[in-house]
Amino acid sequence: MVKVEATRRPLDVKARALRRQGLIPAVLYGAHLDPVHVALPEPAVRRLFSQITRSTMVELQVHSDLYRVFVKEVQVDPITGRFLHLDFYVPEAGRTLEMSIPVKVQGEAPGVKDGGVLEIIHAEIPVEAPPEKIPPQIVVDVSQLGLDEAILVRDLPWPEGVKPLLPPEDAVVVVIPPRKAEEVAAPAEAVPEAVSAPGPEEKQPETQSS
Repeated sequence: MVKVEATRRPLDVKARALRRQGLIPAVLYGAHLDPVHVALPEPAVRRLFSQITRSTMVELQVHSDLYRVFVKEVQVDPITGRFLHLDFYVPEAGRTLEMSIPVKVQGEAPGVKDGGVLEIIHAEIPVEAPPEKIPPQIVVDVSQLGLDEAILVRDLPWPEGVKPLLPPEDAVVVVIPPRKAEEVAAPAEAVPEAVSAPGPEEKQPETQSS
């Protein structure tokens, strides 16, 4: 688990003043928690985002308090690329979360060597799980994937306690044979993964009827 330190910040200090000091303003919140306003050193934020995905649980140390959080939203200056503000979500114990897990393709598919095209059907997969069970990514090994073959949701190495919310028979990646690949229109440019997408949705624990 990735760990980063933060300090509490008084609300009468403007965000712009903090950024001039090399600090990034942030807020922690959750259904069970009053908002906690903090600031993080900019170098620490940059290191953090070089190590995590949107589904990585982060340990945020604020003085003597330790929070386990997920990144909910990130504000970045569109011109300079500098971080402006961060939102962290603090999940509540005893509740599961719904969150999308990034897919990481690993290996070289034999079908691609034979002239096929590897197509990623799902770049991320929504799951439901306890917060501590949510993986930062799900690895899809394509090293045995031949022409016209696919890896399905049910084929993936899901950790115990993680429930994928796509149908088990959905294809995640597929190798399209050369002729089929020619018939498929050129795909739109891929959108880079962004941790600023909608964050986790907390689920109420289910109660059993007697």
